[in-house]
Amino acid sequence: MQKIINRSWLKFTAFVIYCFLPVISFAQDNGLDIFYPGQQPPTSKINFQKIDIKTTTGISQAYDQNSRITSKHLPDNFLSKRSNVPLLRNEHAGIWKKVGRAELFIGGAELFGITVLMLSPKEVTGWSPDWTQDAWRNVKRSLSTPPVWDDDDWQLNYIGHPVAGSYYYNSLRSQNASIFHSFLFATAQSFIWEYFIEATAEKPSIQDLIVTPIAGAILGESTHRITMNMRRNGFNFFEKVFVIIFNPLFVLNNGFGPRFNPVRQEEAF
Repeated sequence: MQKIINRSWLKFTAFVIYCFLPVISFAQDNGLDIFYPGQQPPTSKINFQKIDIKTTTGISQAYDQNSRITSKHLPDNFLSKRSNVPLLRNEHAGIWKKVGRAELFIGGAELFGITVLMLSPKEVTGWSPDWTQDAWRNVKRSLSTPPVWDDDDWQLNYIGHPVAGSYYYNSLRSQNASIFHSFLFATAQSFIWEYFIEATAEKPSIQDLIVTPIAGAILGESTHRITMNMRRNGFNFFEKVFVIIFNPLFVLNNGFGPRFNPVRQEEAF
């Protein structure tokens, strides 16, 4: 009984963490305003009297509908700060190019994962010793029967799979794909893992098919937003460590160099 209670508290703790990460991300988005080298605060704080507005004749013409403000008459620090941020890799590429690159990383990671499971002790995986001989039959059985509720440890089902789902999600999101496309990709990858890779040894898991894409998208979007906030002024050492651990697909896609990331403020002078 005590063991069941402890597991329930651990699951509740994991759930609270999943809910808390978006709050951190929201706070960063709304409470942290970083400016890049040479930039001024937003336009609401700019003295517009200092902007050179070319008009026709007299002050009365200043509000004429034909009066124009062109970019060449505006100071550089008046331009959008988005123009000073390098684009993410494949930011303007088509969705299939983004999917192809994401699949290259995720597919390779899944093949590595199944290899590790194959080499793991049978006491860890619970697989049959001669499962390789029955792999194809197991896949066909998985496709023809409904998924089951598995008895894996909570660490695997409610921590491992959400983390894997966040990696699926951010493999596409870190290329500036939409939330919707990133979620669909995570769902598809979860399905592929359960029905075509892990299905060689066991039936698909109900928990994994639900938890991996949904919790993975929540966790993945939170880490993506935190990463993008860190990126706005360039990454410091500790931020790089955080991103490598929690958002490694961003590193694989964009790295930390100046091609896809701003240079830190102190390095720009």
